[in-house]
Amino acid sequence: MPLAEGGGEAGTPLDEDLRVAAVLRRGFRHAQLLMAHSLAEHDLSALSYHLLLETGAAGSAGVVQGELADLLQCPDTRVSMLVRDLIDRGLVAAERSQPDRRVVVIRATPEGVRLAHAALRTQRHALASLSAYTGLPSVPALLQSALRLYLGVEIRLDAVAAAVGAEGSGGR
Repeated sequence: MPLAEGGGEAGTPLDEDLRVAAVLRRGFRHAQLLMAHSLAEHDLSALSYHLLLETGAAGSAGVVQGELADLLQCPDTRVSMLVRDLIDRGLVAAERSQPDRRVVVIRATPEGVRLAHAALRTQRHALASLSAYTGLPSVPALLQSALRLYLGVEIRLDAVAAAVGAEGSGGR
C-alpha cells in the first residue's frame, strides 16, 4: 500500500481520522471568523457578547459580578472593564446587593437582551452559510463528524439538518 504523507499508509482509518479532523478544524476556524464578523456588526466582542448572554439568561436575578469572571473564564479586572463599557452603552445595569454592599449584581437591560438576540440571529444566519464554504460539509455533518471523531458517539442529526436548511432558506 502506498505511503501517505506523514508516513502512514494511504487510506487507513487513521488517515481518515486526520482528514476528518482537518475538515472539522477548518470548519471550526471558519465558524469562528463568521461569528466574529457577525458580532462586529453589532459592535460586540466575543467576550461582551458572552457577558450579555450570561446576564440575559439569568433574567431579573442577574449574575454576581465575581461569578461572571468564572463564567467568562477571564480576570475580574477584565469583567469590570466590560461591565463599565456595557453600562455606558445602556446594555447592562449594576446594583449593589442589599444584604452585602460589596456584592455587585449585573443584569442585562431590555436593550442588552434585544442586542443579544439580534447578534444571535445574525450568527445563526452566518453559520447556516457555513456549508457553502468550499470543501466543508453541512453544519450537521460537521457536528456528526466531531461527535464521532472526538467522543466516539454516532448520532443522526436529520432534524438539525432540516432546521438549518429552513433557517438558511429564510424559513422559520
